[in-house]
Amino acid sequence: MKKKLTIVMATVLSGVLLAGCNKSGDASSTANSASSSASLAEGIDAQSLQGAVDGSSAGASAEPLTEDGYLSYYTASDYVTLGDYKGLEVKVPIVEITDEDVQSTLLSSYASSFTPAEVTDRTDVRMGDTANINYVGKYADTLEAFDGGTDDSAEGYDLVIGSGSFIPGFEDGLIGAEVGTTVDINLTFPEDYGAAELAGVDVIFTVTINKISAPAYSDEEVAALGIEGVTDKDSLLEYIKEDLTTQAQEENKETARSSALDLAYDNATFAEEFPQVLVDRFISDYEDTLEYYMQMYSYYYGVSYSSVDDYISQNYGIAAEEVASYKEEQAVEQLKYIFLERAIADAEGLTVTDEDVEAELLDIATQSGYEDVDSFAEFYNSTYGRDVRELAAEQLIAEKAQDFLAENSTLVEVEASELEEETDDASEAASVAE
Repeated sequence: MKKKLTIVMATVLSGVLLAGCNKSGDASSTANSASSSASLAEGIDAQSLQGAVDGSSAGASAEPLTEDGYLSYYTASDYVTLGDYKGLEVKVPIVEITDEDVQSTLLSSYASSFTPAEVTDRTDVRMGDTANINYVGKYADTLEAFDGGTDDSAEGYDLVIGSGSFIPGFEDGLIGAEVGTTVDINLTFPEDYGAAELAGVDVIFTVTINKISAPAYSDEEVAALGIEGVTDKDSLLEYIKEDLTTQAQEENKETARSSALDLAYDNATFAEEFPQVLVDRFISDYEDTLEYYMQMYSYYYGVSYSSVDDYISQNYGIAAEEVASYKEEQAVEQLKYIFLERAIADAEGLTVTDEDVEAELLDIATQSGYEDVDSFAEFYNSTYGRDVRELAAEQLIAEKAQDFLAENSTLVEVEASELEEETDDASEAASVAE
């Protein structure tokens, strides 16, 4: 998807969280999605953001954004000419949940809730086992341990085989290994791995299997999960399959929203230039979003960057002298999508009322520890220099436009492999174009 979804709402959501932390001292919600298709009040769980709060600018006063820094100041049709946007054909994958999918979810999401018993009637590691291991991760070329490759947690680590806890290939490399033996697993870290110094790097994991255990999934422990209608392993597996089906269907709905928006984007014509005050605003928002990611990388992976520009250079492969223009390109692209959404809303008579805005913000204000929207808005506006009601209205009109596009598109179910091929072809074409 072309759209850089992190730009619009990251500042709002992270700001909301920080406001809540300042008010109550209890970070109880985080923005796990900065997508412009996400609700303002959705996806908030603050424990993982607590580390980011400490170096933030929360509590400091910011210069207020001027009137022309908000989208309501502009007429969308001045910046975009709509093409076809109704009746678009959107491809989504056929929902097919396999037994392998169910078993994988059982292992990754439920196995830890059951008491494992040491396996004594065999010695080989199998899918679903909990293997107690010692491991050392080393660079393949120097055989020196990399950061995180050996520490206290690498001794006596209980790993559920099939849980996906380690990088791809690690757990598969243990299947069939015998208790009491040591094996070397040759792997390559994924190109998009969080720690930049390990991304795409060839490594060797030397692993000793101390013992193996496996959950019995007794009826008593299954019932203790507290899931309605789930009383034994078979009913748990059926529940997992139904849940995965629902998730896949919801993902298809989101795919329809984003794909329809992309198609409408492709069919539209945009102005050559956009108001600089808006470009500057969205550059600032983009930088704030990346600042948040930098803090998360540091918190979870111990990876530090000297600046946002350094983060962009290292993670996106952008030369230092090109970072400024890159940020402007991201902001302009985001503005194109935003004006597209607003132009569609104008054409279809989609509006957002003051009541809509107040209802949306009331949820956030309450979650953030404020008694009412006014007190929350006063804090947010003075701290971050943004009118949170304007931001909420911008977000809600974007959601209405996206909903309209999805509801007025035609969904075509295809094999997932067909979509993957089209995605690969599109990525290759984009790479050539660059």
